[in-house]
Amino acid sequence: MISFILLAMVAALPILAYLLANQTQKKGIIFGVSVIVFSLCLILFVSKFSIFGTFEKQKINNDIIDEIYLDSKISTKNLISIEKKLNNDEIKIWLISLINKSIELKKLNSAESLVTFSEKFFNSNEEKIIFYNMYTSLRDAKFPDFADASLYVSSDSSYPCDSFKGEAKIFIMNGPQIPIGEQVFDNFDEIVISNQDSVIPGFDLASAFLNDETVEMNISIECIKKEINFYLKNLIVLNQNQPNASYKIQLNEWFKRPQEL
Repeated sequence: MISFILLAMVAALPILAYLLANQTQKKGIIFGVSVIVFSLCLILFVSKFSIFGTFEKQKINNDIIDEIYLDSKISTKNLISIEKKLNNDEIKIWLISLINKSIELKKLNSAESLVTFSEKFFNSNEEKIIFYNMYTSLRDAKFPDFADASLYVSSDSSYPCDSFKGEAKIFIMNGPQIPIGEQVFDNFDEIVISNQDSVIPGFDLASAFLNDETVEMNISIECIKKEINFYLKNLIVLNQNQPNASYKIQLNEWFKRPQEL
């Protein structure tokens, strides 16, 4: 931009000299036309409203939309163009819009290539949540039967007391100590943990079902009248062919939690 301005100033010197000459007539018209031409050059080449820049970005966008309608993977050429021609904020806005459009049109090959490409641009914790949500939307579109995956504890289960409150958490066996679902409950309410109960979008029951994972179910309860705490830990093998699972707790599965000193 600086080099363009310097070049424009050099180019304007003959015009200025001509305007300052005594014999020059219609100086106002010449000056006005010169200002208009110079202003147009600024708009076309260096302003934030640069027409050439806008046309170039519009062409990239149109090329990608064409690929989306064909449900093809987005070409390396267009992905490189996104990185070269857009700033970081623009890249994120474009990717969110293009991924959502791909999923909306059910062009999942295009969506998958865009999601894979986009991961490196969403770095902060807040941005990662955005990325995980896009990934989850894509996964649910590819595997709609698992969008409402759930694991529930039957209301016919047995408990060591009549009045209690508790918490249920589900973990991937030998996985990170981050629950794929957790829920607080009261008394004999049927405990149902679904994808919406996950801590991290996408790291949920649907992923566990799709990967035939074995999960560890941890339930803790506090018996209100007895002032005694109980817990259980059981492993449940999930079946990829069945996006829902149930479990009935037997009375002998409960263990009394030692009182803290």
